[in-house]
Amino acid sequence: MITGPTMRRRQLGAALKQLRLAADVTMATAAATIDCAKSKISHLETGRNPPRKLELQALLQLYGAPKESYATLERIRGEANARGWWSTQKLPAWLGVYVGLEADAVTLRSFDGEVIPGLLQTEGYSRATHVAAAHMARADEIDRLVETRRRRALRLTSDERPLDFRAVVSEAAIRRAQGLGEAGTQQLRHLLDLAHRENIHLQILPLSTGLHASMGGSFVLLSFPGDEALPAAYQEYSAGGQVADDHDIVNGLFSAWETLHAQALTEPGSTRWLQRALDGTDSPGDDDG
Repeated sequence: MITGPTMRRRQLGAALKQLRLAADVTMATAAATIDCAKSKISHLETGRNPPRKLELQALLQLYGAPKESYATLERIRGEANARGWWSTQKLPAWLGVYVGLEADAVTLRSFDGEVIPGLLQTEGYSRATHVAAAHMARADEIDRLVETRRRRALRLTSDERPLDFRAVVSEAAIRRAQGLGEAGTQQLRHLLDLAHRENIHLQILPLSTGLHASMGGSFVLLSFPGDEALPAAYQEYSAGGQVADDHDIVNGLFSAWETLHAQALTEPGSTRWLQRALDGTDSPGDDDG
């Protein structure tokens, strides 16, 4: 069941696009009907923004939508305008979109090459990552960003709707965490604790694997409830991030994730590897299938 405003915007946008294409109406004609730029129609259909009530009615009339669909789509429009808790966190637009999708996801698959996944981070480690990436956030913003990550991570331990989280983490991220001293040690202990939860599946990709399927960077794959909810991908880079729902891009990243999943240590092997890393009885590149 789709419940969050971000997914409601995507659902409404997909319905409007389907109706427009079925009616053989161009974006230019739709834009002229509600007196807006063609780019706004694109934003409505991708779920970036919801339409106003009169705009929705005008588009539905233009597309010849069945009268019985008006009330349903208006209800979805109202839900799409609701504000999630993250809307008060003053997040960058690109991050706000992702956090909204994450809040609605039922399964999250991630590959992380350099840092521990955000949802698995301790407060100390999270703070250290923000300090290290000083170009991404001012010093007076770090507390708020750390708190946002903490609130996002509550999905992992929620009794009502725990997130099914499947993470493949490069050994490089573990080694960099060890370089933080006590904060890194606390982070690895936290990882080990989380790895024992039924809804968290953690695998380590050893450096001994060599080149792998995502040398270009980390990514996240989000799956949602309901047959009508298409999966989405998210990639973060040095100056921001981007959500993608293009079928080819998402499928390509799913394929890459499956390859990484197969190359990584098993979950029990990863747990043993992490324990050795904590005990100091391992060495870089150690393997444990």
